[in-house]
Amino acid sequence: MIIYALVARGTCVLAEHTATAGNFALVTRRILERLPQEEGRASYSYDTSHSFHCVIRAGLAFLCMADSRTEQAAAHAFLDAVQSRWSAAYAEKGLTALAYAMNSQFAAVLKELMESFSSAAGSSAGGAAASSSDQADAANVSRVEGELEEVRQVMVENIEKVLARGEKIELLVDKTEHLTHQAFQFRRTTTRVKRGMYCKSLKLNLFLCTLLLLVIGVAVFGACGWSFSCGSHHPPSPSPSPSLSPALSPRDTA
Repeated sequence: MIIYALVARGTCVLAEHTATAGNFALVTRRILERLPQEEGRASYSYDTSHSFHCVIRAGLAFLCMADSRTEQAAAHAFLDAVQSRWSAAYAEKGLTALAYAMNSQFAAVLKELMESFSSAAGSSAGGAAASSSDQADAANVSRVEGELEEVRQVMVENIEKVLARGEKIELLVDKTEHLTHQAFQFRRTTTRVKRGMYCKSLKLNLFLCTLLLLVIGVAVFGACGWSFSCGSHHPPSPSPSPSLSPALSPRDTA
Protein backbone atom coordinates (compact mmCIF):
# COMPACT_ATOMS: atom_id res chain seq x y z
CA MET A 1 0.00 0.00 0.00
CA ILE A 2 1.32 3.42 -0.98
CA ILE A 3 0.79 5.67 2.02
CA TYR A 4 2.44 8.93 1.02
CA ALA A 5 3.89 10.45 -2.15
CA LEU A 6 5.47 13.75 -3.14
CA VAL A 7 7.37 15.56 -5.88
CA ALA A 8 10.17 17.89 -4.76
CA ARG A 9 13.09 19.94 -6.04
CA GLY A 10 15.75 19.58 -3.39
CA THR A 11 13.92 20.31 -0.15
CA CYS A 12 11.23 22.38 -1.91
CA VAL A 13 8.07 20.27 -2.08
CA LEU A 14 6.04 20.99 -5.21
CA ALA A 15 3.14 18.56 -4.63
CA GLU A 16 2.25 15.85 -2.11
CA HIS A 17 -0.58 13.59 -0.99
CA THR A 18 -1.12 11.20 1.89
CA ALA A 19 -3.79 8.61 2.46
CA THR A 20 -3.50 8.61 6.26
CA ALA A 21 -2.59 10.96 9.05
CA GLY A 22 0.98 11.06 10.27
CA ASN A 23 4.14 13.08 10.53
CA PHE A 24 5.21 12.26 6.99
CA ALA A 25 6.10 15.86 6.20
CA LEU A 26 8.73 16.03 8.97
CA VAL A 27 10.26 12.67 8.09
CA THR A 28 10.37 13.26 4.35
CA ARG A 29 11.99 16.70 4.78
CA ARG A 30 14.86 15.02 6.58
CA ILE A 31 15.13 12.39 3.86
CA LEU A 32 15.12 15.05 1.14
CA GLU A 33 18.03 16.81 2.84
CA ARG A 34 20.10 13.62 2.55
CA LEU A 35 19.18 12.53 -0.97
CA PRO A 36 22.01 12.45 -3.56
CA GLN A 37 21.94 14.96 -6.41
CA GLU A 38 22.69 12.56 -9.23
CA GLU A 39 19.92 10.67 -11.01
CA GLY A 40 19.05 7.19 -9.82
CA ARG A 41 16.85 5.08 -7.58
CA ALA A 42 17.05 4.46 -3.87
CA SER A 43 15.10 2.75 -1.10
CA TYR A 44 15.34 3.40 2.63
CA SER A 45 13.97 1.23 5.41
CA TYR A 46 12.28 3.52 7.88
CA ASP A 47 11.19 0.88 10.39
CA THR A 48 10.00 -2.72 10.35
CA SER A 49 6.67 -1.72 8.78
CA HIS A 50 7.48 1.09 6.33
CA SER A 51 10.01 1.97 3.65
CA PHE A 52 10.75 5.04 1.55
CA HIS A 53 11.41 4.73 -2.18
CA CYS A 54 12.81 7.47 -4.37
CA VAL A 55 13.51 8.16 -8.03
CA ILE A 56 15.60 11.21 -9.00
CA ARG A 57 15.27 12.46 -12.57
CA ALA A 58 15.91 15.80 -14.28
CA GLY A 59 16.61 17.59 -11.01
CA LEU A 60 13.39 16.44 -9.33
CA ALA A 61 12.83 13.84 -6.62
CA PHE A 62 9.78 11.56 -6.76
CA LEU A 63 9.35 10.00 -3.32
CA CYS A 64 6.81 7.64 -1.78
CA MET A 65 6.30 5.80 1.48
CA ALA A 66 4.92 2.25 1.39
CA ASP A 67 4.16 -0.43 3.93
CA SER A 68 6.15 -3.65 4.22
CA ARG A 69 3.63 -5.54 2.05
CA THR A 70 4.48 -3.41 -0.99
CA GLU A 71 7.33 -4.77 -3.03
CA GLN A 72 10.17 -2.49 -4.03
CA ALA A 73 9.54 -3.09 -7.73
CA ALA A 74 5.89 -2.05 -7.34
CA ALA A 75 6.89 1.12 -5.47
CA HIS A 76 9.37 2.09 -8.18
CA ALA A 77 6.78 1.36 -10.87
CA PHE A 78 4.45 3.75 -9.04
CA LEU A 79 7.17 6.42 -9.00
CA ASP A 80 7.81 5.91 -12.71
CA ALA A 81 4.12 6.49 -13.35
CA VAL A 82 4.19 9.65 -11.21
CA GLN A 83 7.24 10.92 -13.09
CA SER A 84 5.58 10.22 -16.44
CA ARG A 85 2.36 12.06 -15.49
CA TRP A 86 4.41 14.97 -14.09
CA SER A 87 6.52 15.33 -17.23
CA ALA A 88 3.39 15.26 -19.41
CA ALA A 89 1.71 17.95 -17.31
CA TYR A 90 4.53 20.34 -16.38
CA ALA A 91 7.66 19.40 -18.37
CA GLU A 92 10.45 21.57 -16.88
CA LYS A 93 8.26 24.01 -14.94
CA GLY A 94 9.14 22.23 -11.72
CA LEU A 95 12.75 23.44 -11.96
CA THR A 96 11.69 27.03 -11.22
CA ALA A 97 8.30 26.65 -9.49
CA LEU A 98 7.65 27.80 -5.94
CA ALA A 99 6.83 25.44 -3.09
CA TYR A 100 3.45 23.70 -3.49
CA ALA A 101 2.87 25.53 -6.77
CA MET A 102 1.44 22.35 -8.39
CA ASN A 103 -0.11 20.83 -5.28
CA SER A 104 -3.67 21.93 -6.00
CA GLN A 105 -3.71 20.02 -9.30
CA PHE A 106 -1.16 17.26 -9.01
CA ALA A 107 -2.25 16.09 -5.54
CA ALA A 108 -5.31 14.60 -7.20
CA VAL A 109 -3.07 12.77 -9.67
CA LEU A 110 -1.01 11.39 -6.81
CA LYS A 111 -4.16 10.23 -5.06
CA GLU A 112 -5.41 8.51 -8.20
CA LEU A 113 -2.12 6.71 -8.80
CA MET A 114 -1.80 5.73 -5.13
CA GLU A 115 -5.27 4.17 -5.11
CA SER A 116 -4.63 2.44 -8.42
CA PHE A 117 -1.31 0.89 -7.42
CA SER A 118 -2.51 0.02 -3.92
CA SER A 119 -5.50 -1.82 -5.37
CA ALA A 120 -3.29 -3.62 -7.89
CA ALA A 121 -0.86 -4.62 -5.15
CA GLY A 122 -3.70 -5.94 -3.02
CA SER A 123 -5.20 -8.01 -5.83
CA SER A 124 -1.82 -9.40 -6.90
CA ALA A 125 -1.28 -10.56 -3.34
CA GLY A 126 -4.14 -12.97 -3.93
CA GLY A 127 -7.12 -11.35 -2.33
CA ALA A 128 -10.33 -10.03 -3.77
CA ALA A 129 -11.37 -6.44 -3.23
CA ALA A 130 -11.77 -5.66 0.42
CA SER A 131 -15.20 -4.93 1.74
CA SER A 132 -16.13 -1.51 3.09
CA SER A 133 -15.79 -2.71 6.67
CA ASP A 134 -12.33 -4.09 5.96
CA GLN A 135 -11.35 -0.79 4.42
CA ALA A 136 -12.59 1.01 7.51
CA ASP A 137 -10.60 -1.34 9.71
CA ALA A 138 -7.52 -0.78 7.57
CA ALA A 139 -8.02 2.97 7.85
CA ASN A 140 -8.30 2.69 11.64
CA VAL A 141 -5.17 0.56 11.78
CA SER A 142 -3.33 3.07 9.63
CA ARG A 143 -4.52 5.89 11.84
CA VAL A 144 -3.33 4.10 14.98
CA GLU A 145 -0.01 3.38 13.30
CA GLY A 146 0.27 7.04 12.41
CA GLU A 147 -0.37 8.07 16.01
CA LEU A 148 2.17 5.56 17.26
CA GLU A 149 4.64 6.87 14.72
CA GLU A 150 4.06 10.41 15.94
CA VAL A 151 4.79 9.30 19.51
CA ARG A 152 7.93 7.51 18.34
CA GLN A 153 9.02 10.57 16.40
CA VAL A 154 8.59 12.77 19.48
CA MET A 155 10.80 10.38 21.42
CA VAL A 156 13.39 10.47 18.64
CA GLU A 157 13.32 14.27 18.64
CA ASN A 158 13.82 14.33 22.41
CA ILE A 159 16.80 12.02 22.06
CA GLU A 160 18.18 14.21 19.28
CA LYS A 161 17.80 17.28 21.50
CA VAL A 162 19.74 15.53 24.28
CA LEU A 163 22.45 14.59 21.80
CA ALA A 164 22.50 18.12 20.43
CA ARG A 165 22.86 19.46 23.97
CA GLY A 166 25.80 17.13 24.47
CA GLU A 167 27.35 18.38 21.22
CA LYS A 168 26.92 21.96 22.40
CA ILE A 169 28.67 21.11 25.68
CA GLU A 170 31.53 19.54 23.74
CA LEU A 171 31.66 22.64 21.57
CA LEU A 172 31.88 24.86 24.64
CA VAL A 173 34.70 22.70 26.02
CA ASP A 174 36.56 23.00 22.72
CA LYS A 175 36.07 26.77 22.73
CA THR A 176 37.31 26.97 26.32
CA GLU A 177 40.42 25.01 25.44
CA HIS A 178 40.95 27.23 22.43
CA LEU A 179 40.59 30.38 24.52
CA THR A 180 43.00 28.97 27.12
CA HIS A 181 45.52 28.28 24.40
CA GLN A 182 45.07 31.79 23.02
CA ALA A 183 45.53 33.28 26.50
CA PHE A 184 48.75 31.30 26.94
CA GLN A 185 50.02 32.47 23.57
CA PHE A 186 49.08 36.06 24.43
CA ARG A 187 50.94 35.81 27.74
CA ARG A 188 54.05 34.49 25.99
CA THR A 189 53.83 37.22 23.38
CA THR A 190 53.40 39.87 26.06
CA THR A 191 56.44 38.58 27.96
CA ARG A 192 58.51 38.56 24.78
CA VAL A 193 57.44 42.13 23.97
CA LYS A 194 58.27 43.30 27.49
CA ARG A 195 61.73 41.76 27.25
CA GLY A 196 62.28 43.39 23.88
CA MET A 197 61.22 46.79 25.23
CA TYR A 198 63.47 46.34 28.28
CA CYS A 199 66.47 45.51 26.08
CA LYS A 200 65.79 48.51 23.88
CA SER A 201 65.48 50.78 26.92
CA LEU A 202 68.73 49.39 28.38
CA LYS A 203 70.59 49.92 25.10
CA LEU A 204 69.23 53.47 24.87
CA ASN A 205 70.36 54.25 28.44
CA LEU A 206 73.82 52.83 27.76
CA PHE A 207 74.06 54.85 24.60
CA LEU A 208 73.02 58.05 26.41
CA CYS A 209 75.51 57.41 29.23
CA THR A 210 78.30 56.78 26.72
CA LEU A 211 77.37 59.90 24.81
CA LEU A 212 77.32 61.93 28.03
CA LEU A 213 80.74 60.64 29.06
CA LEU A 214 82.07 61.41 25.61
CA VAL A 215 80.75 64.97 25.78
CA ILE A 216 82.28 65.45 29.24
CA GLY A 217 85.60 64.05 27.99
CA VAL A 218 85.63 66.38 25.00
CA ALA A 219 84.85 69.36 27.24
CA VAL A 220 87.64 68.47 29.68
CA PHE A 221 90.10 67.93 26.84
CA GLY A 222 89.20 71.26 25.31
CA ALA A 223 89.72 73.06 28.60
CA CYS A 224 92.86 71.32 29.94
CA GLY A 225 94.64 69.79 26.99
CA TRP A 226 96.45 66.46 26.93
CA SER A 227 98.31 67.12 30.25
CA PHE A 228 95.04 67.68 32.11
CA SER A 229 96.87 70.36 34.22
CA CYS A 230 94.01 72.71 34.39
CA GLY A 231 94.62 73.82 38.04
CA SER A 232 98.49 73.53 38.29
CA HIS A 233 99.58 76.89 36.68
CA HIS A 234 101.63 79.16 39.08
CA PRO A 235 102.86 82.72 38.45
CA PRO A 236 106.55 82.81 37.52
CA SER A 237 108.97 83.51 40.43
CA PRO A 238 110.76 86.87 40.23
CA SER A 239 114.35 86.64 39.04
CA PRO A 240 117.02 88.04 41.49
CA SER A 241 118.07 91.60 40.78
CA PRO A 242 121.85 92.10 40.25
CA SER A 243 123.65 93.39 43.44
CA LEU A 244 126.36 95.99 43.36
CA SER A 245 129.79 94.77 44.47
CA PRO A 246 131.17 96.65 47.57
CA ALA A 247 133.86 99.29 46.98
CA LEU A 248 137.41 98.17 47.53
CA SER A 249 139.06 99.56 50.65
CA PRO A 250 142.61 101.08 50.50
CA ARG A 251 143.81 97.99 52.37
CA ASP A 252 142.69 95.74 49.64
CA THR A 253 144.40 97.84 47.04
CA ALA A 254 147.68 97.80 48.82
